[in-house]
Amino acid sequence: MMKTLQLILLGLLVGIGTALAQQVSPRQSLPILPITISLFAESISLPTIKRIKKGGVGIKVGTEFYYRNRSGSQLIQTLTIGYYHHPQVQDGLFVNSEFGYRKYIGGFFADAFLGGGALLLRPKAPSYERIESTGAYRKASATQLKFMPSAHTGIGYRFPNRAMIFAHYELFGEMPFHNVVLPHQALSIGTRFFIRQ
Repeated sequence: MMKTLQLILLGLLVGIGTALAQQVSPRQSLPILPITISLFAESISLPTIKRIKKGGVGIKVGTEFYYRNRSGSQLIQTLTIGYYHHPQVQDGLFVNSEFGYRKYIGGFFADAFLGGGALLLRPKAPSYERIESTGAYRKASATQLKFMPSAHTGIGYRFPNRAMIFAHYELFGEMPFHNVVLPHQALSIGTRFFIRQ
């Protein structure tokens, strides 16, 4: 599992490096770096919006890299660091990257993303793992590293200065969780603004 996570993270870094290299042309000194900040409500459940209010809260900070950046559409890769607190269940710290497409109609836009990352969990209750050789169970580590597949879609508005506000519906998972994926869902609101590097 660790080797798989290392390969995924290496692949994400290579992709981000490629996108950064494409953003700077020989005549351009340094690109403008977009910063995205969002707050989200999270729940551990299959996709049913009414369950979100029974979960936790979190924050994400990230940036975007553009493979294609036209006035009406963008092909994007994101890099995000986030944290959520789900009372009496778990705390999660994650790093992920997603690839997506954003379509503009005037100032309004819709987008969709798909990706993955690493999720570091700290469960509130003790958990146990099976010892394959004996079939017995032992107490698991207080922190657990999981693969985090993710997808989201949303809508928003871009202002003339290119800052934006948005709302997203998100799905992500914990893998492995008893040999399956434990699903999470989230609703987020946020903003993106630019700073010059």
